[in-house]
Amino acid sequence: MPASPYPLVTCAFALLALAGNSRAAETYQVVSVPDADHVVVLYRGLPVNVALAHLEAPADAAGRTACQQRLTRMVNGKKVEVLYTPNFGTDASGGARVQLVLDKTNVNEELVATGLARYQAAAKSEPLFENRIKAAQDKAKKDRSGVWGASAPADAPAPVAAVVIAPAKPAAPVAEAPRPTGPFCSELDNTYYFATGSPAVASVNPQRLVFYADEAAAKRAGKQPSPAVVDIPSDGTEGSADKIFADGKDIYAQAIAAGNTSNRDVLYEKAFVVLSKAMQVYSPLVEKRPDDERLAEKLRECMQLRYGSVKQRRFQH
Repeated sequence: MPASPYPLVTCAFALLALAGNSRAAETYQVVSVPDADHVVVLYRGLPVNVALAHLEAPADAAGRTACQQRLTRMVNGKKVEVLYTPNFGTDASGGARVQLVLDKTNVNEELVATGLARYQAAAKSEPLFENRIKAAQDKAKKDRSGVWGASAPADAPAPVAAVVIAPAKPAAPVAEAPRPTGPFCSELDNTYYFATGSPAVASVNPQRLVFYADEAAAKRAGKQPSPAVVDIPSDGTEGSADKIFADGKDIYAQAIAAGNTSNRDVLYEKAFVVLSKAMQVYSPLVEKRPDDERLAEKLRECMQLRYGSVKQRRFQH
């Protein structure tokens, strides 16, 4: 693959414990494109779901489908360079946000440039990576491509100086249009939906929430009922993560023993919740101790089982 035109960084997933002293971008095989803003890559033989950084796919079904189809045509089955820094942040499930480069083309930038997605700021500013995507969005707006087409609001014209003849009466304040709402909602890149106002979505930026009139509408949009919330105490230490991980592995083993039954899916769902919690505790520890191979192996195994708890389900919601 040709050398990358992008700045050299830790071109690996911190959440996967690849330490950052890379001199060249790492390449990974894309094995599937499950959504408009996620891809699954092979990492050490394991499938890992990662989110695309600095972009937001359309909320409507038609827009997301178009974005997913373009992304699939671009990268599915191909080896891509993966660019990552911790400032890119993570998605709702704790997966790393990354930029992908294929044959010197930044995939994230291409989706924004064609109007199939919008630019979205990262957890922390990364101008070297974000400025190109911002510029791509400016061009897409100017060309009125994709989401910026005829139905999109036009940019305001440049202000023109005017001669003031007499003081004008203050204009009546324009009431802001009420935001749509509903009894159920989900974050754009979250698999699950929740009751509006529940703790799971209380801290989410309202601009990223999609609301549904009922549970049937949420399911038609591809969302799943939220797993039972598990209150798992943790003090952020490796010891507490080990305890949570052990509980998750035990539930995973129970799911395997349950055989081909619907109860197996219930157990896998519980395992997913517990393993997700363990991963959330392990991940910042791995970032602080990138040379700790033993800790990295725990996170790798945790992520593998977490992924398996989703893939092994037979009776989908």
